[in-house]
Order: sequence, then structure tokens, then C-alpha cells
Amino acid sequence: MRVLFVAALCISLIFYADTAFAESDEICCNWVNTKYVSGNRPQKLILSDDGTFATYKTKTGTDALERGMFQIIKKWKDSEENIWYQIKMHGLKYGTKYKLATISKDGDKLKFICKSDKFPDKIDENAPDYCNYIRYSMY
Repeated sequence: MRVLFVAALCISLIFYADTAFAESDEICCNWVNTKYVSGNRPQKLILSDDGTFATYKTKTGTDALERGMFQIIKKWKDSEENIWYQIKMHGLKYGTKYKLATISKDGDKLKFICKSDKFPDKIDENAPDYCNYIRYSMY
């Protein structure tokens, strides 16, 4: 019975991973904000094309604070050509998080609000769960 359970679990994870992986997208890159120094917000956020993410305490850090998977639920452009996202993130440390994110029309700035129970309705720069980053090339 245990073998059957493990096999079913592995098969379901394979199907889930296939739907959870993000396609190549503007949001998939390295993002940094060196003003974040308290540890509550990571300085570096990497969103990869394979649907995984990692956060790092510093811009040059190599030991991830958290790793997990993300899924773009919804994507659209506003009238000013900014790109908007609803993103569901699954990390080992903080569990499931729901983000409303936007990338500036030039593609250089990422802003988002993160909630643990539902997608936020708006991005409020004064909210305690507000974050912003700039695109960063490590090369």
C-alpha cells in the first residue's frame, strides 16, 4: 500500500510541475534592491524560466534564503503598457503566497504586494508587504 501511495504522489507531482512551470517571460530574470538590509526583504530575487524562484539576503549572496516554485496565474497590460501579473508562489519557508506584481513598460522595475490568503487588489507603496526591485544582470 505504501508503494502505491508513493507512486501516486510522484505521478501527481509530475503533473503539477508541468502546469506550475512558467514559460519564458519578462518577469523571469534577476531582480535586486540593495536598500533592503534588515533581512525581512531579500536584496536579490531570481525568477527562472523553469518556474522556480530563489531569494538571497544580499545582491552577491549565493546561499538562498528560500527556494520554491511560482506560477503566473494571470498576465495583462494596462493602458500605459506596464505589464501586470497575478503570481502564486510556493516556498518551503513561507508556504503559499499570492502576489500582485507589475513591471514598468521599459522592463526595468518590478513592484509587488504579497499576501498569504488571496491576491491583492492594488499595489500600495505604503503597505508593509510592498516590495520593489530593479532588473539586474549578473554578467
